[in-house]
Amino acid sequence: MLLNHKFIEPRYQYSRELDPIVGVSFTGLFDFFVNAFGADWLRWWAEGRPATPEGLEFKRQEQEYLSRWKDTVHRTVWDYCDRHGLKRPNRCTTVQPSGTKSLLTSASPGWHPPKAQRFIRRITFRKNDPVALACIDYGYSVIPSQSDKDEKGNLLNDAFDPRCQEWLVEIPVAVPWADLPGADDIEIGKFSALAQMDFYMQVQKFYVRHNTSATIELRENEIEALGARIYEAVRDDEGYISAALLARFDDHQTFPRLPFEPVSKEQYNLLVKEVLKQRRTEDFHAALSRYDCSYGAATLTGELAEFGPAGCDSDKCLLPEQAPSS
Repeated sequence: MLLNHKFIEPRYQYSRELDPIVGVSFTGLFDFFVNAFGADWLRWWAEGRPATPEGLEFKRQEQEYLSRWKDTVHRTVWDYCDRHGLKRPNRCTTVQPSGTKSLLTSASPGWHPPKAQRFIRRITFRKNDPVALACIDYGYSVIPSQSDKDEKGNLLNDAFDPRCQEWLVEIPVAVPWADLPGADDIEIGKFSALAQMDFYMQVQKFYVRHNTSATIELRENEIEALGARIYEAVRDDEGYISAALLARFDDHQTFPRLPFEPVSKEQYNLLVKEVLKQRRTEDFHAALSRYDCSYGAATLTGELAEFGPAGCDSDKCLLPEQAPSS
């Protein structure tokens, strides 16, 4: 458990002793509530999560679930600390940034609504990356990234073009409740920024005691109302900490090859059929091992590193670069 970790950097160990930190997160919250409350909950979202009698009952039940989980986390962590003679953390719950990992389990990221009932998920890899090559064998399509262009600035279309440096692996994704009766009638991509803010505050107030990773998507005409709501939350000390704001791109022609592209049920079914038609193996692990011989050995020893396009974005960057002396 992380509470037993001993930091090499003295100031980190000193901080741990003063204020031990544990952050128990979850993913798939939106999917959980759809399964718990049905399509009526989705329709309430589409209406903006208004304070109607039905809406207030939905919020009461959301709060009940979130509070129960929070209390369970704290009770379990504190019991562990008491049994092992460790100082109790005074905050144990969070919602961490998440994305691709949660999609691999077919769950919505963190607390966020999914982009749509069905969508294409595009994940960036360097060209000829072993994972991307295994994805090709598994049947997924690969296209050049948004940064790969010809001399005239036009996007390349051939992933194996010598000018191509990065690949986008395209994965058709459907949320677990995509076929729920009535769900297809709801346009998830049009959920208002205020509705997202309201749900985020539920999570922050009734589950999280650290911070909730939150990205609220909005259109230009929502900026003023959302700004006013955030101001009220800060002014009235409602527990708001922070949220990232992201502009929605409704015109997929203007912004091609986005990380998420909503598709219809018919398009999704065609894409899945194409994946199965192109599939050369049913064993993704075997395909990956074929392209990266170190993968199998690394997973056995626990030494497999996690790679991605982003640079260091945590306080680990503050640690000394040199290896500690024995």
